[in-house]
Amino acid sequence: MNVDKIVNERKRLEYIVDNCKFETAEQVCELFEAYTHLIWKYKQVGRIYDFYYDDMIIHREGGNDLIGIDQVVQDTLACLAAFPDMEFKFYGIHGVGNPEEGFRFGQAVHFAGTNTGISKYGRGNGTSLPPHECVDLCECLIKNVNGRWRVVEEWGTRSTETMDRILKGIRSSSIEKIQEHPLPEENQAPNGELEVKEEILVKG
Repeated sequence: MNVDKIVNERKRLEYIVDNCKFETAEQVCELFEAYTHLIWKYKQVGRIYDFYYDDMIIHREGGNDLIGIDQVVQDTLACLAAFPDMEFKFYGIHGVGNPEEGFRFGQAVHFAGTNTGISKYGRGNGTSLPPHECVDLCECLIKNVNGRWRVVEEWGTRSTETMDRILKGIRSSSIEKIQEHPLPEENQAPNGELEVKEEILVKG
């Protein structure tokens, strides 16, 4: 992707985020897909303060909850410090709700990135996250708080063990098997099975 395409894509995403009307669940899904790309691909981490309530909670597996918006920002920055090229690849996103009662949406993504930065385990080892092996699932509750739409609560789970393994530079036995028996080319479905896509599958 050349510079012009990168700039145009970023402007398109910014327009979606800055002009959402919050009238339908589909609009909310489009907003948070664009918002996610701006934070991770374009490193606009400050936008977290635009859409997360100050005292919000992210409930995570194992009791590793994030309480308050500052912890969310710190967690995001730590991840980007370890994987400077981190991106989220969407499997799908789906929302429900209305302007009167608020909205909920759920999304499924997988991470793509290479550990070239710094983490709690030290300097990066140059290991990339295996495709589709580090997955994140979350559900968000969005309410109008003092005239502004904010995420007030989130429930999520991610492949924490896979992330830690990559940061430690430990190879996975599953990766060894893949190298011995390569998978079909991406998005090609053997025997007529459904193909896996990395873009939005369902909205609304």
